[in-house]
Parts: sequence; C-alpha cells; structure tokens
Amino acid sequence: MALSDLPGRLYAAYNRHDPGAVAELYDIDAVHREIAQDRARTGREAIADGLARFFEWFPDAHWAGRAAVDDGRGGIAIPYLLTATLQRQMGPFAPQGQAVALKGLHLLRVERGVIQCSEDYWDAATFQRQLATTNGKNGETS
Repeated sequence: MALSDLPGRLYAAYNRHDPGAVAELYDIDAVHREIAQDRARTGREAIADGLARFFEWFPDAHWAGRAAVDDGRGGIAIPYLLTATLQRQMGPFAPQGQAVALKGLHLLRVERGVIQCSEDYWDAATFQRQLATTNGKNGETS
C-alpha cells in the first residue's frame, strides 16, 4: 500500500464502522495512544476492541479527514473533524441527543506499509462539555 493511500483507507474503515478493517492497517503489535485520556492500546485486537466500544456509544460517528501531511520518513499528520451523537450510556453520560463535533489530529508512524504507532490528539474538556449538553445543540468545535 502506498503511504499516500493510508489516510483515505483509515478514514474509510472508520466511517464504515469496521474495527477489523482499521486494525488490519496496523502492525500486529502496534500501539494506539489516546493522548487526552493518557491511554494506550497495544496490538490489533485491542485497537479493534476499543473502536468497537466507541461505535456502540456513537453508531453514527463520522470522521472527516483533512489534507494529510507526510514528512517523507514514515510520519503522517492528519487533522480531522469527528461528528457523532451519543446513543448509549457512556460512563456518567446518558444518551440525550448530545451532538459531538470534535476537532482532532492523528499522528501516524508507518513502516513497511502498516501503522506502527498512532497518536490521537483531541480536547477532553470540549468533548466532556459537549456530552454534558442535554439538548444536542451545543455547536462547539474547539
């Protein structure tokens, strides 16, 4: 797979809500880090399991990837906008039509055509503020 094809394939798999297809883009022992939560998942299975859980909470999740920046050495930065609606209990947040519009950034390190490491940067305070909004009309995109 060409490095330039990877962002499109990654977001297509996200938007099909196909955790297995996402995981196949990663090396067998790759790491995905959620920077805002200081949490990491290691290995394809753990990465797929985390996404499957996310899709249970947000079955309408959609990522709009922006123009990817390739550093020419296996590093790719992809700004994105995630939109979704909470539709299942998520910790203290009951589903009440909360709309999420969250800007983020994926940083990927790619070797041999597969993702070795991904880091996902987004603002936890904005995410929590949007989930705390009960009318689904918060409109924040910080």
